[in-house]
Amino acid sequence: MNKMAVLEACLFTTEQPLPLEQLCKITKIKENEIKWLLKEVEDKYKTDDHGIFLSETGGYRLAVKPEYIERVADLTSHADLSRGLLRVLSIIAYYEPIKQSDIVKVIGNRTYEYIGELVDRGLIKTEKISRTKIITTTSVFEEYFGAKKTLIKKIMSETKTEAGTGARKESEKDEKTAEQPRTVLSDK
Repeated sequence: MNKMAVLEACLFTTEQPLPLEQLCKITKIKENEIKWLLKEVEDKYKTDDHGIFLSETGGYRLAVKPEYIERVADLTSHADLSRGLLRVLSIIAYYEPIKQSDIVKVIGNRTYEYIGELVDRGLIKTEKISRTKIITTTSVFEEYFGAKKTLIKKIMSETKTEAGTGARKESEKDEKTAEQPRTVLSDK
């Protein structure tokens, strides 16, 4: 039996991250050896040659690297989140902890429906504070997307910065175009 192959098969097929103890039980490999094999798997998939990595969020599993998620998103069960749910979830992930009332100002009254569904799925948790709720993401959120909150927030910040830079460049181009003299064509 190829122990590395069995471990990789487990990490690939699991929908939920597997704790070390469960991996030992499934693979029938001793804990010290499985730790060594996990390090080998991590090193193997760390290179740019692979589109997956060893996620250690909530246990172990193979997950898609964040830079490739957008390209393969339609192939995954994660596609079960509607655009509205994803929009609310992205606001929460970026600004957490955030007041529900602040999200309502941006999204509107459908926020309550979205928040309820995200709580039911375990992706977020709410805490009643005065007349509103404070919302944060959960460890299930990290497991669902296969990355830690800090990494997801970093990627979102970089994307926001790149989008802002692109908008500024377009704005500057429009200004330069506006400054150039216009040629008027006549019917002559």
